[in-house]
Amino acid sequence: MAHAILKSANFADWCQRPTTLTHVRWHQAQQLDRARLGIAILQDPRVRLLLTTLNGIDQDLSNADLRGANLAGAKLHRAILKGANLSGAILHHAELHEATLTEANCVGTDLTAAQLTGACLEAWNIDSTTILKDIDCQYVFLRKQPDGRGDRERRPHNPDKDFQPGDFEKFFKDMLDTVQLLIRNGVNPDSFKAAFQSIIETHPDITADSIQGFERKGDDVLVTIQVPEATNKADIERTWDEVYEARLTAATAAAQLEAEKRRADDIKDISLGFSRFLSSVQINNMNNPINTGDGSFYAGGDVNLSGSTLNLGQISGQVTNQLNQIPAPAAPDQPDLRDILTQLKTAVETDGELSNEEKAEALQAVARIATAGTEPNPDDKTKGIVKRATTTLKGMTETLTDASKLAEACTKLLPLVLSLFALL
Repeated sequence: MAHAILKSANFADWCQRPTTLTHVRWHQAQQLDRARLGIAILQDPRVRLLLTTLNGIDQDLSNADLRGANLAGAKLHRAILKGANLSGAILHHAELHEATLTEANCVGTDLTAAQLTGACLEAWNIDSTTILKDIDCQYVFLRKQPDGRGDRERRPHNPDKDFQPGDFEKFFKDMLDTVQLLIRNGVNPDSFKAAFQSIIETHPDITADSIQGFERKGDDVLVTIQVPEATNKADIERTWDEVYEARLTAATAAAQLEAEKRRADDIKDISLGFSRFLSSVQINNMNNPINTGDGSFYAGGDVNLSGSTLNLGQISGQVTNQLNQIPAPAAPDQPDLRDILTQLKTAVETDGELSNEEKAEALQAVARIATAGTEPNPDDKTKGIVKRATTTLKGMTETLTDASKLAEACTKLLPLVLSLFALL
């Protein structure tokens, strides 16, 4: 069709089916806009202009349908091809310097000898049918917008280094032979082991050595796995998702049951073992709770020790009294438990991220450790109380930010507490 005059030419199908015009050369064809185009890629005036002139310099061709287009030798300097469908297109010797190919579909695209220096290839879609041969490229970018450090993920990373002949093809061939799995909110070891074992069982060519690396993405983790050529990557990801999510759900349910059990044990410890600092606390209950005289309370039902029923000032005062009963260190160079717990208490009371209920719970945990600290020779039961209390404090910090005073204090001080009770 090159140089042809196409006025009144009919490319339409009477059934209104898409007209197949794969790899047709339209260069310098005339009056194509006056032809009956049918349902073909030529309906887009941007595409018609590009195919007849082969000049797309600085043009916005976002989301253009260029399936099977013959763009050999096209000038596409700085062209915006974001989301464009280039599947099956011919781009021999195409000049794509600094072009944007973000999210472009290049499955089956022939890019032989294309010039790609400075192009942005963020999330472009290629597979084993994409032809990357004799590519002329010094460097590319894998991000369109720079991050906070101004980094656009240049490849090669070193700005003073360029791709050598063949490097581009090898770099992206290696990418084609990998599967990347994004694990949300960190890795659960048991779920990871089960999911990866399922992949090994269904794909014998994949082994533990196939894991190429782990990359942290904020709270998430990106796992890269090397796979043989022509591997069904969708099947691998599907297997991973099904097994990992099932095991994670089961693990979460088990953790919740354990947390409920631990919380019940903590409440039991409070009611039985810490009457000295709760003796002045009045618990509001519709059944008119009765003070038994030994510092515990009977409320005719479950006792709710929450921030809404406890006076934080009273609890704070009782915790202070408990801290004052802790003996001084036996040796001058030994950590002072009273000082450590005082710092924890201050962090709890001044942490703006904690609710009153959470502060009450944290103060009770500090008090349990303080009570254990009054024992000259803590037995296993006492050490168990300390361990549960430190676990409670650590667990509370998981939902707090790095700016949290309690989170900072727990990171620094809880290891000292555990070491004093020989729990490390």
